[in-house]
Amino acid sequence: MMNKLSTALAVVLVLVFSNKLDAKPASIGEQGSGRTFYVQAGGDDSADGLSPERAWRSLDRVNHADLSGGDRVLFRRGDVFRGHLEPKSGRSGAPVYYGPFGEGEKPKLQPSYDASSASSWTEVRSGIWRCLQPSSKELGNIILDHGDSGCAWKVDRMEQLDKDLRFCWIREEGAVYLVSSGNPAHRFKSIELAENVHVISETSVHDVVYEGLWLRYGAAHGIGGSGVKHITVKGCDVSWIGGGTNYIDEEGRCVRFGNGIEFWSAAEDVLVENCRIWECWDAGLTNQSNKENILQKNITWRGNEVWNCEYSFEYWQQGDGSRTENIVFENNVCRDAGKGWGHHQRWNPNAAHLMLYDTTAETDGFIIRGNRFEHTENCCIRLFNAWYRGITMEDNVWIIPRNQLIRYHGRPTSGLINKYPDHLDFIHRDDVREIEDQVVEKPLVLGHGRRAVRKMAKRFGFR
Repeated sequence: MMNKLSTALAVVLVLVFSNKLDAKPASIGEQGSGRTFYVQAGGDDSADGLSPERAWRSLDRVNHADLSGGDRVLFRRGDVFRGHLEPKSGRSGAPVYYGPFGEGEKPKLQPSYDASSASSWTEVRSGIWRCLQPSSKELGNIILDHGDSGCAWKVDRMEQLDKDLRFCWIREEGAVYLVSSGNPAHRFKSIELAENVHVISETSVHDVVYEGLWLRYGAAHGIGGSGVKHITVKGCDVSWIGGGTNYIDEEGRCVRFGNGIEFWSAAEDVLVENCRIWECWDAGLTNQSNKENILQKNITWRGNEVWNCEYSFEYWQQGDGSRTENIVFENNVCRDAGKGWGHHQRWNPNAAHLMLYDTTAETDGFIIRGNRFEHTENCCIRLFNAWYRGITMEDNVWIIPRNQLIRYHGRPTSGLINKYPDHLDFIHRDDVREIEDQVVEKPLVLGHGRRAVRKMAKRFGFR
């Protein structure tokens, strides 16, 4: 189905789907009785936290709390809480709930250091300023004026500090070096140094609800972890995420990472709904894995808004014996893939709204429906092998007036030589170096427009 819009071409693809979904995320309405703990700036970690007058102060105190099913942890709106959150598991029908209280902006959770004071910076040589940090963890980004002035540009070595607002983190010193024409604190009202940790680290937890929180300034993921079940993320904001080092590749390049909300490895019964995600190094939303015998099942991404991320949604799963069931990406609005802070800093810019990397896992019930995809720096869909036969698309709107609709690489769905998809992005263009010795179908590039959509529908069996 295709409709005309006044400013751009919009195409709706209608596909048939009859699978029955059975997702059972943690329910906000079934928490049962439990205690309520309050957290606010100016609180007291030695208090019991059971009222706003006796509120706790820090995320560290929350992380060490003995919580159980039905308990609620409420952060005061408008406050900033530095550090990261380590949630506790609830039980079936009685999740542990993390949310806000009071009035104002969402409470902000951020594992970053405030370097806004002029005393934080020392000029070590002309135009090079050093800031010592109270942590041994890597810093992956420097956010200026809470993003209103963008961010600094990270380089790997001191000798690369050759332009204004380039920075380098030196592990041995626990120090940041930044190029600036004057004291950085005189140029910017706010300077946040983002630490390479997840804002919420939820490995091996179950029956948890996050609602109405603002997660920002983490150089790993906004929400990250593996082995989770019965998780709900509702009405949260996630911004300025990523930039930390993932690994050093075979050519000595620093491969950086950072997703807004990620479910890695095993994950079941998950709902992410009505969230806003922007300015992430990699994907705004993703579930992915390269482990053996992993099940990803009943994961729903619904009603979210994603913009200025390299990828709006990324999926891939590899590993012998692994399986994917009932993944639904529906009624989301995805805008401006690749227009975020990370795109121009990458050595491999490859923006896409749907980054569908190599998948060897058996896949059933993968639905992409009712979404709106608007504008991209590179392409709308990047698809790497023939697992697309497990995808159903219906009622999506594609507003891609200039760039490619899809770039398809026909790689096998078993026996892959390289099981790390980002190793494939040596360059953005289709090239034998990306798919050498593993090509089973001719790579396909489709531009925008009605003809491209018809070709895509015919080529991949979409109706």
